[in-house]
Amino acid sequence: MKKFFTLTGISIQKLMYYKTSFFLNLLTPFLTLAGQFLLWNALYGLQGAGSIRGMTRQEMFTYVPIAFVLNNLLSWTTENALSREIRNGTVVARCIRPVSFLSQAVAEMTGAVITQGAVNFTAVALLFGLFHENFQLPGSGAVAAFVPSLILSVLLRILLVEVFSLLCFFTTGHLGISWTRIALCDFFSGALIPVSLFPGWLARITYLTPFPYMVQVPAAVLLGKELPAGLLQTFFLQIFWIGVFLFVHWRLFRRIRYNMNIAGG
Repeated sequence: MKKFFTLTGISIQKLMYYKTSFFLNLLTPFLTLAGQFLLWNALYGLQGAGSIRGMTRQEMFTYVPIAFVLNNLLSWTTENALSREIRNGTVVARCIRPVSFLSQAVAEMTGAVITQGAVNFTAVALLFGLFHENFQLPGSGAVAAFVPSLILSVLLRILLVEVFSLLCFFTTGHLGISWTRIALCDFFSGALIPVSLFPGWLARITYLTPFPYMVQVPAAVLLGKELPAGLLQTFFLQIFWIGVFLFVHWRLFRRIRYNMNIAGG
């Protein structure tokens, strides 16, 4: 664990070294948050009714910043760091270090989660504090249940990004894989539209994938909304998908190392 925490600290230092880029990566996503607020405010205004498919304006305005926090814990730069290293060959440095390949990737992205998460949660807490009458504030019990769900969702997101990055060993570029991953995550995770607003058949299919367990499920736990299963079963499903991606990583990386030749100099 000491090596893991050391790598996480190095990752934070690397992110903060280029200060202009660091602050732009931290603050730019908040433009998306402002756009989502404006969009949903307009939709509720056009709807005329107090709710959309049973979700009130107050509930939606609470869901949007929570989903934003969960979906923007990793920046574009961090999510694509491993992919770029694979394509330009510098990934060999990860392969010769006395630390497992997966531990390095998880530690690097954990450093990004800590920095981006601190800013995101602070901003949303201030938003809730200043305009609390417009939000549905969660109770202490919901917050206690949210914490383990949050940790599992972050680990699941990190592993998903790492596995998708490994696919770049088998392609000639990484942008197509990155955009495919982002599209799948943003739509099916509930980051853009709550899964509860999907048609019934699509919601059922979505809950058979890992994506809603990264955003929709933790947000639903915090807001006390309906879950695809009981709370403990939902935790189990998150752990199940973490196990799936660990297995996929093991299979992929085993094949990659078998076919990889590293020439020293």
